[in-house]
Amino acid sequence: MYGVVLIAIIAVMGGAIAYIGDKLGTKVGKKKLSIFGLRPKHTSIIVTIVTGILISAITLGFMTAVSWDVRTALFGMEELKAELVSLNSEVDSKSSELEHSRAALETKTAEYVAITAKVKDNAERLAQSIAELDEVTAERDKAAAALSRLQSDYSLAQKDLTKYQKDIKNLQATKTELDSRIAGLNTKMNELTTVKTALQSDVDRLNDLTVSLKNGLQNVREGTVVFRTGEVLSTSVVEGGKSPEDTANSLGAVVYKTNVQILNKLDVADKKLEILWIARSEFDQAAALISGTNQPVIVRISTVGNTVYGEPVIGRLELYPNHLVYNKGEVVYREVVTAPGNAQQAEETVMLFLQQVNAAAVTQGILPDPIQGTVGSMSGSQLFEVVNRVKRYNGKIELVAEAKADTYTAGPLQIEIRIKSVF
Repeated sequence: MYGVVLIAIIAVMGGAIAYIGDKLGTKVGKKKLSIFGLRPKHTSIIVTIVTGILISAITLGFMTAVSWDVRTALFGMEELKAELVSLNSEVDSKSSELEHSRAALETKTAEYVAITAKVKDNAERLAQSIAELDEVTAERDKAAAALSRLQSDYSLAQKDLTKYQKDIKNLQATKTELDSRIAGLNTKMNELTTVKTALQSDVDRLNDLTVSLKNGLQNVREGTVVFRTGEVLSTSVVEGGKSPEDTANSLGAVVYKTNVQILNKLDVADKKLEILWIARSEFDQAAALISGTNQPVIVRISTVGNTVYGEPVIGRLELYPNHLVYNKGEVVYREVVTAPGNAQQAEETVMLFLQQVNAAAVTQGILPDPIQGTVGSMSGSQLFEVVNRVKRYNGKIELVAEAKADTYTAGPLQIEIRIKSVF
């Protein structure tokens, strides 16, 4: 860009110089001036030439003074050429060095690639060696553990060997002692033969006694039946979820209490007599079941068969979950009937209603008596009062049976009967 400006300046100055020289020569020619005796024409030419030379010299001097590039172009061209030659030689030298460096770089790159491959190979070998080392270490640990177990087993075997040696010595001593005893027993065999004869006579006598006892038992079985098959002897509630020992104690207390009740019923004087028999396996099984549950359990003891007076009572344990069936005041059963016209019909109506109440309670889960099938009882005075109240109504009436108290599965169910007219 600077060169273009310089050329433009020189062109402008050349035009200006040509113009000024022309004007100056023209003026000199018109005035017919003469220098050195020359003709005016030649004088104007000389003036024009000199003026052009002066203007060119002044212009170059001014540009030389102002621009370093002009000074360099006029006076430093040889030096620039020399520097250019020197720089070209340096460029050639640097280019050759660059080629050598490139060749060396390629060599180093090839060496680096080879070294990288070796490093990768060595790393893979190292990883494989580490894995093999881990396997060997694991095997070593297993071998060490097995060795430790073997040493422990060896120590135990040493102790057992010492113990067995002592046992062998003791057995040998025992064998010697038994040999001496056998010799003594051979002597006693003759004495035992005599005793066997005496025992045989006792056995014959006992056989006769057994026949007599069987006959007596047959006679007793034909006596009075005090308990019928399936008759409930007692009903109790035992808490579940306790320890086996506590549960067994609680269940034993129930059996003992039932035994005392039977003795009192039969009017037996000896209160320590165990008249109630329950199988031990059945007792243990019941105790385990009660201990394994977290809710109260009903324990009902009933007879296995008919019991004749004088025989032991063979009982069985029946277990039932005990839960609330009716809340106090809850309706057990209700029914709408027609008021009877006389006392007999009123009594029949009430009895049928009570049967329905009993059936409804059994359906809800209250345990009935296995022989009578009832879940509760009502006194004669209560029954008489309800019958009298029924007789006072005419037309349709509603009978409602409500529980007098909270009633559980074990029962018994106590009810209150309410009566109201239905319109």
